[in-house]
Amino acid sequence: MIHLRPLDDSGVERLLGLAVADTDPADVMPPGWTVDRPDEFRDFYRDLQPDAYEIVDGDRTVGMARLTAHGDIGMWLVRCARGRGTGPATLHRLKDEAARRGITTLVAHTTTDNHAALAALRKAGAALHTDGPRATARLAVEPARDPDDAVT
Repeated sequence: MIHLRPLDDSGVERLLGLAVADTDPADVMPPGWTVDRPDEFRDFYRDLQPDAYEIVDGDRTVGMARLTAHGDIGMWLVRCARGRGTGPATLHRLKDEAARRGITTLVAHTTTDNHAALAALRKAGAALHTDGPRATARLAVEPARDPDDAVT
């Protein structure tokens, strides 16, 4: 089962280990980063901590997701977690968190050649718009239900 764990300093170290062992550096950092510069990775992800989560499958970290106060989202997964439903499951967890925070729309920016991301976004019900090589996805978030309104 996929869940999100708020990113802390220990999580940054777990993500760094994953980034070095089982990803393409371009998937996890801005262009130009290489695995021989771990302090850049640490600084980058520490700056993201208020908006970032570890993606956890069972008890194992398999990637990172972010959700800003404005509803911007992003994620990356280790290679061994791809193609197993982790992306769509993470999007559902991000929708749950957005609903709790009162965010009504999630927005993801990617490229038209990022087929895995586009497939996960479509599967989660996102509306896609392309402009040349860029793609923007919008995903409506259902408001959080008040537990007192639940049907019993």
